[in-house]
Amino acid sequence: MTDIEEALALLAAPCTDERFFQRALKALALVTQCRWAAFGRPSHKDGIMEIVAFCDLKHNVPGFEFDLKGSPCESIYQLKYPNCHILYPSELQKTFPNFSLIKNLGANSYQAELILNDDGSPIGHILVMDTLPQTETMKSREFFRLLAQRIGIEYKRLLISRELDLHKQMIAHTEQLMSFVDRNYQYRVISKGYEKVFNQTAKSLIGKSVAEVHGEAIFNDHLKPLLDRTLKGETITAQSWIHPPHLSEPIYLNIHHNPYFNEKGEVLGVIVSAHNITDLHHANEKIAHYANHDPLTGLLNRRALFEQMEQKLLAQQKGQLQLAVIYLDLDGFRQINDTYGHHLGDRILNDVAKRIKQAASTQELVARIGGDEFIVLTSLDYGASKANYRDKLESRCKQFLSDLKMTIDIEGHSLPISANVGHYVVEEFNMDLSSIISQADKDMYDNKKIQ
Repeated sequence: MTDIEEALALLAAPCTDERFFQRALKALALVTQCRWAAFGRPSHKDGIMEIVAFCDLKHNVPGFEFDLKGSPCESIYQLKYPNCHILYPSELQKTFPNFSLIKNLGANSYQAELILNDDGSPIGHILVMDTLPQTETMKSREFFRLLAQRIGIEYKRLLISRELDLHKQMIAHTEQLMSFVDRNYQYRVISKGYEKVFNQTAKSLIGKSVAEVHGEAIFNDHLKPLLDRTLKGETITAQSWIHPPHLSEPIYLNIHHNPYFNEKGEVLGVIVSAHNITDLHHANEKIAHYANHDPLTGLLNRRALFEQMEQKLLAQQKGQLQLAVIYLDLDGFRQINDTYGHHLGDRILNDVAKRIKQAASTQELVARIGGDEFIVLTSLDYGASKANYRDKLESRCKQFLSDLKMTIDIEGHSLPISANVGHYVVEEFNMDLSSIISQADKDMYDNKKIQ
């Protein structure tokens, strides 16, 4: 077997971890007939060269570091693509008199090839040295080039593998909800945080599908669409409810999905990190409720009413509905407040609000806009005649008046309650919202005068 055949056999051996570099360097030494071969890279420390792997055909030598300045390796990093090869055929010690390493080895010749990243930046270099002069051949030069490419690929793969192992360790030991999901929607790495949420050990969850852990419904409706987008390379932040079987209530998660790429730019899976924000979600719901609802009655407040009116006016413009407003206030409520106090008046307002809410249909929204004033937004069928709208609204107004004509017994007092009502059918899309309310209020005032 020739040197080149033996070198190719070494490279063909099934080995893709750190041992690959020793095999590759031994192959390079055989082809160039040199005693020493090495794979080096710039250290993270300025001006320092790190020898990742070193092959001595006579001895085993571990990796080491040295100062780059004044060494033959310094020259290789001054080259630019496509000129990535350098040869010092002889008298190496005379050329680099201050570099003690080559003196200690007894090396007199040096040959190296720069290994480049995809963007042209240097990853490292491979080199051979010998005590005898070196002569470059086409065969050895081509082998140098091919081996530099192969070592570059394997080294990037090794770095990615180490990074993935580090991520796995970090994920596995964190108390947060972190996991790695592969392209088959299976959990490959699970953090300790999952143990508490799902009442299972992380070990028992690894290998299970996302559907097995969360249930088919949540997987298909919520989680799979997010995973599919991330597997296409998209980074996503979303919120979702999950309901582990042993928990009495579902929990609300803020979930980050990050694609994990290999050296070819292919997505291998999804790194998932999630935080339980159930309490925060409930707090935000309460804040939103307080912002949009009357604190006394729980009905919509003026702000929420106007938002709903804007939406319904847009729907009316599209011919989806006809908006109308019913305006209600209580007869003699101010006198009740002045006579019996605000606390009793508040109880009456609550009772009245419940009556209006119960009387309202599914097509109607109820709001309190102040004091004893209530608004009912009504969505009528689009395209009917004005007479038809008037008849329907008058029928609804009579119903509200009937429901609000009552006697309330509070704290030994029997108080008669009745209401006044007016309505308005919105015909102009660009009408000011307050003006719409005012028109219904005016109609109510006119009705009061008739009474």
